[in-house]
Amino acid sequence: MPARWQVLRRDPGSVAGPGELTDDWAAATTLDIPATVATAFVGNPDDHDWWYRTTLTAAHATSIEFEGLTFPATVFLDGAPVADCESMFLPLRIECDAGDHELVIRFASLNHWLKTRRPRGRWRSTLVGAPGLRWARTTLIGRAPVYGNLPAPVGIWRPVTAVIAQTRTDVVTKVDGNVITVAGTSGARTIRLTVVDPAGRQIADDTTAPTQGGFRFDVAVASPLLWWPNGYGPQHVYRVRLEADGVEVADRPVGFRTLSVAADGFRISVNGTAIFCRGVTWSPPDPIRAFADPDQIRDQVRTFAAAGATMVRVVGGLLFEQAEFWEACAEAGLLVWQDAMLATFDPPVEQSELIARELISVLQGVSGNPALAVVSGGSETLQQPEMLGLSHDESVMEVLESVLGAAVAEHSDAHYARASPSAPPGTADLAIRPDTGIAHWFGVGGYLRPIADVRSAGIRFAAESLAFSNPPVSDYIERHFGSAAVAGHHPDWKAGVPRDRGSSWDFEDVRDFYAHEVFGEGLLAVRRTDPDRYLQLGRLAVATAMRECFAYWRRADSGCGGALVLSGRDTVAGAGWGLLDSDGGAKPALAVLARTWAPVAVLLSDEGLAGVRIDVYNDTDAELRGELTLTATNSVGVAVDVTRPITVPPASSTAFVDTELSRQFRDLSQAYQFGPPTADAVQARVTFDGRPTVYDVLVVNPAGRQAASLLTATASPVSEGIWVLELVSEVALRYIEIEISGWRVSDNYFHVAARLPRQITLTRQSGGESPTGTVGSIDLRAPIPIRRSV
Repeated sequence: MPARWQVLRRDPGSVAGPGELTDDWAAATTLDIPATVATAFVGNPDDHDWWYRTTLTAAHATSIEFEGLTFPATVFLDGAPVADCESMFLPLRIECDAGDHELVIRFASLNHWLKTRRPRGRWRSTLVGAPGLRWARTTLIGRAPVYGNLPAPVGIWRPVTAVIAQTRTDVVTKVDGNVITVAGTSGARTIRLTVVDPAGRQIADDTTAPTQGGFRFDVAVASPLLWWPNGYGPQHVYRVRLEADGVEVADRPVGFRTLSVAADGFRISVNGTAIFCRGVTWSPPDPIRAFADPDQIRDQVRTFAAAGATMVRVVGGLLFEQAEFWEACAEAGLLVWQDAMLATFDPPVEQSELIARELISVLQGVSGNPALAVVSGGSETLQQPEMLGLSHDESVMEVLESVLGAAVAEHSDAHYARASPSAPPGTADLAIRPDTGIAHWFGVGGYLRPIADVRSAGIRFAAESLAFSNPPVSDYIERHFGSAAVAGHHPDWKAGVPRDRGSSWDFEDVRDFYAHEVFGEGLLAVRRTDPDRYLQLGRLAVATAMRECFAYWRRADSGCGGALVLSGRDTVAGAGWGLLDSDGGAKPALAVLARTWAPVAVLLSDEGLAGVRIDVYNDTDAELRGELTLTATNSVGVAVDVTRPITVPPASSTAFVDTELSRQFRDLSQAYQFGPPTADAVQARVTFDGRPTVYDVLVVNPAGRQAASLLTATASPVSEGIWVLELVSEVALRYIEIEISGWRVSDNYFHVAARLPRQITLTRQSGGESPTGTVGSIDLRAPIPIRRSV
């Protein structure tokens, strides 16, 4: 297909067909690749009709597939209408004979389309003001303010492909036991299948002639290697490749794994092993284009996998993801929770079959991919009517109750959930109840419950949680806003702060609430006098809330099967929900979560009168043996220092309290308060044979803002491009921040105990020969420079 398209903007309904535009194309805007109009035009795309045009020369009868056109749209071939787009989420296919052709697409104004009156739903969506959107099979990006101040994607949002009509092949792959089944339809004379194992060895090669257009291969794989979620084992991915008459038509990842979901609550098991799911709701890397370069997709997936995530959720109301996303998730070991593209609306009964076809198209496209784990009937589709007071009988949706479930059962081995959130099947519980099934839990978050509320909330699985206006790092703010002075009040800044439609507050207010809870400072006064510190308090309060919640949820005795952060990435510049900013850079909370999510980790918690609890985790598929050292220090010395051998079985954890290790009562949590604190901080260090040491530090008695001279930071070379930074503090410090341009640090935003050295590996990426930068802490008056060892 030609890459270039011409685009014209016209008033709604002012042009009936391509013939009226013949003299206008010379003045059209040219897109070098198929893309949405917002990549080249300003304004609201929904206000106008948009006409796209290209020409092509077909040497043979050709099949043209539009993988993604936005709704509403009509395709014209050589001046005649040949297809209408009924859904943004369905590919559209046309055929043309050999020869020269003109291809034109009209994307009609959605706002004009919405002026036609259609039956109202039984309830209104709180996401948008236009109730007619329930009839439009399109994304809410650019239409629901909570997703960011963005232009709606209008135009071509997925690739356009052209193949010889005879070789157009539709493929479905299934895995059952040790057998890979590949079936489909094609007009080709011969279909060749090859299967390649994870080591790159070809293990099957077969050719067949389709019968009445259909074909099928069954390949038995001896002793197949299993695919595991990130951290629980290797991601063994096989590849299935098909050729139709010598032309490659498919190259897909396939994995062997079993999947089950516990009936009591919601806990996923893969290959018989219970998985603690942690991760994010997925945000498209390029929400304006609505399609991302493959490297962007892979980088974003790998960033979350490197942080220890095991799951991402593709949210209803946004976009189905492209093939590269699914490839990357299979390679990285991220389970995928896929929503149907439904969100808060009352879906018209007349569209049930269409909505099912959308989902089936996705399921067929990713068939055989081991990453797909859960499919749900959309985001807050059950919760919305409940929150408006409707009973179950008043809000039954057959598309959720039967239609989509049947589609999932027929076309995948994924678990089907009626919606996110939803109660366990067969119960009378409401979807909004957070302690029985799948929850959207914002107790810590928008509902301003104290952080400790996580311990009593009883979360079984949170498919969304922990939404805050999460500030990016200072370099990003200077780049996009000039300085931190805009925070909290400037319109440019507020445009990037999420707000629920119709609310009198925004998620910056939520962040300020928790910054005060965690640090006890008057945020208004801090923002007036020191906006940089104000934002840092906010960043670290968000990190604290997330860390405390996940540290509790991950416990074996918490009853929780997993939780996902809302969201993975900001869609616009500013302090959005994302763990990544809109440029893809990590925010401090992700570094903190990376320690909490790590497959091998140690986590400390204050258990009040019970003391300090130590949880040691081993998600891997191997038993780990080593040593656990618990050290408590104060301003004058060491209060506790004990080491014991430790063994943690595969996919398991073990827990202690400090008195089990020390065999003496020292009130390390300062719960009894019989006198001055025994310890200012407690450090746990676990060294397993053949693995890097893992740490956690609990600061029991924060010292407040201290003199910078109490901390030293010394860098020493180890090898070419590798240095070690040693930190030693005379007092316990919270949230050490290392800033070195052009160097990657092995850890950041961590606590240190007094006089316990901590070593961090520095790896040069684009920096100078030696690391130059600073080390600070929220408890220090100023950062200190890094010095080189003598």
